[in-house]
Amino acid sequence: MKDSNLLLVLLFTYVQFGFTQINVNTYAEQTTNGYLIYADNDEYCPVSIRVDFELNNLVSSTGNHKIYILPEKQNKILLTELKCIKNDKYSFRYKTRYNYGSYLSNDFDLDYIYYLPFKKGESFVLSQGYNGKLSHSNENSLDFSMPIGSSILAAREGVVIQVIDNNTVTCEDFSCAKYNNKILIYHSDGTFATYEHISENGALVSVGEKVEKGQLIAKSGNIGFSTGPHLHFSVFEQKLGSRVTIPTKFKINSENKIDYLIEKVSYLKDY
Repeated sequence: MKDSNLLLVLLFTYVQFGFTQINVNTYAEQTTNGYLIYADNDEYCPVSIRVDFELNNLVSSTGNHKIYILPEKQNKILLTELKCIKNDKYSFRYKTRYNYGSYLSNDFDLDYIYYLPFKKGESFVLSQGYNGKLSHSNENSLDFSMPIGSSILAAREGVVIQVIDNNTVTCEDFSCAKYNNKILIYHSDGTFATYEHISENGALVSVGEKVEKGQLIAKSGNIGFSTGPHLHFSVFEQKLGSRVTIPTKFKINSENKIDYLIEKVSYLKDY
């Protein structure tokens, strides 16, 4: 096809849910009769991406409105090929929406035993448990009341995906949730754990770092949507437009008592 017959229109729209900007890039390379659509994933976990095309005199080799899984830390991942249908001008637009994790993942380890996320010898009250009335409605999340500056330890091993510890704003309204300082860790079974409300400059790990179970990762705080100093902890599976929090079993003591945590109970870590 001659260049004089070619019309190209690109629309790149990036939409992600619940996170700051995700390091994913999509782009097109021209071929003799169309385009190859590629993506780069610079994150340390898989990313799911949905691509919606508006095609004019082009057809996609994989179809339209498709969701693709981008492996972690890989570049030039071929998503689809757009081929000209007839010898005439052609054009395309597309939009993308994406998020951390594989939307296909469903084989989670529901029997994994988590460690209490604080130091041996310390004791904290679980101020809010699963489906708590304050802010955990229909949510399997946990709040540990902790003085500011308390040590936060990784409840499970994984890879650090996100670190935010530059916010200073606190209020008792959900509008302040966007200011939550947090650390996000990706687990080997495809789940994520979030440790939230850490203090300003309180992160002790970096994005891409592999952390061990029981490793010191942050100092607790009272930043974001919070009614008092505490650690918000939850494990979840991530979908394109939603997350599903997962109940987690914990090692309660050195005698290997295993159980779910109960709201308003004080837990002493002796291991």
